[in-house]
Amino acid sequence: MASVSTKWRNVDVLSTLSFFMTRIHTHLFICSLISFLLPVSVSFAARTYDVSYFWGNKQQYANTYASKVKQALGPNIAKKIKVVRNQKGLYGVIYDRDGNYETAHRVARSHAKLLRQAGVTKAKGYDAAFPIPDQHYSSAPSKKPSGEQKSKPSTPSTKPPSKQRPQPLQWDATLDSNLEASIDRYIKGLRFKGVLSSTDRTSFVVYDVTQQKKVVSINEDQKMMAASLIKNFVMLAYFHEVEHKRLEHTTKNRQQLRQMIQRSANTSTNYFIRLLGGPRGVERILKWNYPYFNQTRVVEYIPAGGRTYRNTTSARDLNKFYNQLWLGNLPYSNKMKYYFGLPNGDRMHDKTCIPSNVRVYHKTGTVYGLVADSGVLAIIDSQGKRRAYIFTGLIEDQTKTSLRNRSEAFWSWVRRRSDTLRRVSEAVYEYIYEVHYGGSFDCRAHAGQHLKR
Repeated sequence: MASVSTKWRNVDVLSTLSFFMTRIHTHLFICSLISFLLPVSVSFAARTYDVSYFWGNKQQYANTYASKVKQALGPNIAKKIKVVRNQKGLYGVIYDRDGNYETAHRVARSHAKLLRQAGVTKAKGYDAAFPIPDQHYSSAPSKKPSGEQKSKPSTPSTKPPSKQRPQPLQWDATLDSNLEASIDRYIKGLRFKGVLSSTDRTSFVVYDVTQQKKVVSINEDQKMMAASLIKNFVMLAYFHEVEHKRLEHTTKNRQQLRQMIQRSANTSTNYFIRLLGGPRGVERILKWNYPYFNQTRVVEYIPAGGRTYRNTTSARDLNKFYNQLWLGNLPYSNKMKYYFGLPNGDRMHDKTCIPSNVRVYHKTGTVYGLVADSGVLAIIDSQGKRRAYIFTGLIEDQTKTSLRNRSEAFWSWVRRRSDTLRRVSEAVYEYIYEVHYGGSFDCRAHAGQHLKR
């Protein structure tokens, strides 16, 4: 009887333990599920955000723009509009909100509309105002002419105060149309000669990062197939998750990043897409946290053979990406710059007459239907100073997604369009180096094929 009693006592203890273990596992599962389902916005609780309107290398431009922003947004907002200086020495105009991301996002959209209505800028949406993480900027020093005394009275103006609406600043709204027109003529000439087809669509953006000035804008809002250019945004989504401690930057992930960016390995790209929760997971991260990339869509893994046509982006989004990267406004910007700077083939510096001391940070995109390159060229001007500008060029032919429209060998089709991007890139370097920074450059290569201004 004692052995039977002991046996049933043991059974009761095991049952009790099993019951409590089941409750604990259930509790842990529910906690994990709740933490997974919490909105992405919860991750921003410990971080504050401001609204940014302008960045440039001259404080006088920032001061002028800040005055116009204050006038357009009213006295209450004007109290928190500041001219600041970041670690790269650029001057910016920000609304020092120190709020959460959602409110900064809504305020940026509202202010962009008001600034456009007031005529302060011709830019739309996030090109006019966008949320940025608070970086505890130092206030820009107020500049006064040398020798000016505080007690010196100002000369009264003889002109009555202007009551006209603020006009767009020349350095903000006006493009360098001379170069843009030259590129446009060059592309039309290639169509006439049959180098490019009538079904080829082209898109170009050139942006002087140092001066924060757009130089060329040709079809920049045209949504195109992304091909390997989508890898920029996959890497951004990955580092966003690393920054918020949801993923670890392991040795394996470092190796996969190198393969994805330097070797353009599609298997490595799909590895990160799976790691981030599939195409929908990547899309969710970008949409919630970087909504200014509004023409970029990640909807598929890269299929076998690399024939990816459904993911999309635009020259505008790529230009915005590299500008934010260079300003340090993206997570782990320096790490991303490292991967983009690894030596590989490009279509903006290799096989051109651009000097060898120019450094390139970029990513290409290639599929039968798209030839593209986008990135930052870090140059040295005539005074020995390091400058940077963004070059983005895409040539797309959607008819080539169909096998029956591929009469030309793939690499022959790619080579002619790659050479087109190289010739345009040479002209861009010449223009930036001479017109923006006062140098002298003469490209005598290519037997007259070089684009001339």
